[in-house]
Amino acid sequence: MDESKLLEIIAEFTTYGPEELKENMHFSDDLGIDSLDLAQIIMAVEDAYDVELDEEALDSIQTVGDAINMVKNNG
Repeated sequence: MDESKLLEIIAEFTTYGPEELKENMHFSDDLGIDSLDLAQIIMAVEDAYDVELDEEALDSIQTVGDAINMVKNNG
């Protein structure tokens, strides 16, 4: 899996560049991403990677690393 595409998608919703994002960054606390932004990120990730992410597991996505692992496990 090419993580750079995922990081680019996440960066679009933050003031950070993709190269500045770290796996331990929390979406709401560190990046200022709210639940609506996260839903849009998930939709963009599903389109970009042609995957369907488990809706129940989406609640467990709290960090950039969580998002990376979810895409890896569903890809």
